[in-house]
Amino acid sequence: PPYTNAICDSYKTFYIKHYDGRKLTWQYNLGSAEVKAQFDDPLTLVVSTYQMLILLLFQDTDTLTYQTIADKTQIPTAELKRHLISLAAPKYKVFKKEPKGKAIAPEHTFTFNRGFKSKVKRVRIPLISSRSSKNALPSAPTEVPAEVEEDRKHLIEAAVVRIMKARKEMNNSNLIAEVIKQLESRFKPSPQNIKKRIEALLEREYIERDEKDRRLYRYVA
Repeated sequence: PPYTNAICDSYKTFYIKHYDGRKLTWQYNLGSAEVKAQFDDPLTLVVSTYQMLILLLFQDTDTLTYQTIADKTQIPTAELKRHLISLAAPKYKVFKKEPKGKAIAPEHTFTFNRGFKSKVKRVRIPLISSRSSKNALPSAPTEVPAEVEEDRKHLIEAAVVRIMKARKEMNNSNLIAEVIKQLESRFKPSPQNIKKRIEALLEREYIERDEKDRRLYRYVA
């Protein structure tokens, strides 16, 4: 959407200016955000980046069709359906879906539920498993397609950078365990593949090894 594209473009300009020679790749499906939602009793929702984009569409209207949401966000179909159903789940009914059910058609509508309530003021909206949705993609074949493998490399690297940026310093085994934990809802990366991506990030100087302890990494600002 235009309002997020402008922010991304601004940061990209800043990044390229300060880090010459590096490539910036946005991993929207790995992000998170806090959205202050104006229900009858205002709450802060902790959501994914995709969910944030969906919610922002409801600033000026209460009801949108699935097709309108798809056109305005350009979120991949399987991910859009998964994130919408999560926002309309019985326990976290941020949206009221018509007709009810997990199946989604272009003309189905989603209405912002102003009556949504919670005992806590900061509500984390969990994502449903892709397997639990009728519209989920079929199971992946045993051999992972090249384009999927390439995408997973980016996901692993993004997770490593995000963790190291937050922790500043971490040893090898703990970093690998944390990467697996963060990505297990999408796929389970092998320790060997994570090590390869760590080596790639070391070469590109996103992180560095401690001179005395080679299994200790530090984030390079």
